[in-house]
Amino acid sequence: MVKKAKLLIKKACPFFMSLFLFNLFLSPQLIALARFSFDRFLKQSSPAVLTITDSLKRKVKVPLQVERILSLQPEISRLIVALGGGDRLVALDRFIRFEDHLFSLIYPPAKSLPLVAMSDESINAETVLRFRPDVLFVSPSEPSLAETLSRKLSIPVIALASMGRFDFLLEEMVLVGQLIKKEGRAAELINYFQEKLELLAEVLKTVSYRPKPRVYLAFWSSLVMTPVNYDPVKVAGGLNLAEGRWPSYLGTARTVVSLEQIVHWNPEIILIHGNYPPAERQVTVEKIIEDERLNSVKAVREKRIFYTFGFWYWWDPAEALFECFYLASLFYPEVSSQFNLKALGEEIFAQFYGKPEAFSQLLSILKIEIPDVALRK
Repeated sequence: MVKKAKLLIKKACPFFMSLFLFNLFLSPQLIALARFSFDRFLKQSSPAVLTITDSLKRKVKVPLQVERILSLQPEISRLIVALGGGDRLVALDRFIRFEDHLFSLIYPPAKSLPLVAMSDESINAETVLRFRPDVLFVSPSEPSLAETLSRKLSIPVIALASMGRFDFLLEEMVLVGQLIKKEGRAAELINYFQEKLELLAEVLKTVSYRPKPRVYLAFWSSLVMTPVNYDPVKVAGGLNLAEGRWPSYLGTARTVVSLEQIVHWNPEIILIHGNYPPAERQVTVEKIIEDERLNSVKAVREKRIFYTFGFWYWWDPAEALFECFYLASLFYPEVSSQFNLKALGEEIFAQFYGKPEAFSQLLSILKIEIPDVALRK
């Protein structure tokens, strides 16, 4: 099993090594992608057990034969479906049932799965045991939940998330592929992911002489809450102004900054968390433009404020990949004619979920406008 996972790693590395030649758009995290070893997923304690270190730095022993999965972590649930293991899910959390606008589109059987988490995302051990899972995934943003359930249950409880980093996302893909015996499918998706990013990197070489646009991300329904890691911005050739700051909350990628800090940064582009339907958005383009405190900010003066997808209780992998191309078209409008974004989104969703129509359905729900530009031959 470890040898199979290492083979996936070897297949994933060539693209990221090729990025070394494209220095303008490199970052320490993207460089790390070329060197990732998946060590935390490849410490095999016995022929049937894998020891991993999760996002809370907890060492967890996981069986390599998993039939029943209880995932309270939407990112992991989406990866399970993308890898063809949706039938291993025994129940769903409240968020993915009521708040996630995409999951029922990519996995219709989700509507019939029982609901386990409460409105505050809490769950008790007795509820977990009722579903007899072999493994339980939770979000690291709920550290007390992970600790409480680990003490009360005899099954592995894994707190895992990509934290806004593609290297962690691919690690998760390898791990889930191992656990549900879908290593081949994991390798297929990793190869597809890297091929698309390689295509984007090639296009961005034409603007490599330009300085990176300074980007501020207003996420999680707040003007002053922003991710400290967000690889789609880096891959698309932008500079995340909050990069390198410490998260304000354990187990998350988010930090809180002051309004004065945003003004001081003077971003050229502001991205608003757009994974909410318009009626649910607390931060909007109009509100930012009308906010007199931000009048001096270049993005406001030039009206370069856009909705993007962002996390939705961590990532949807297909959405995150598409977002790289979408952001590149915003950062460098002159390259937007290189892609038919609508057709590309449908292709990506077809590759991950076999549901090309889910992309257009999602855009209709979120009211995010995607330029329909023909690919230049």
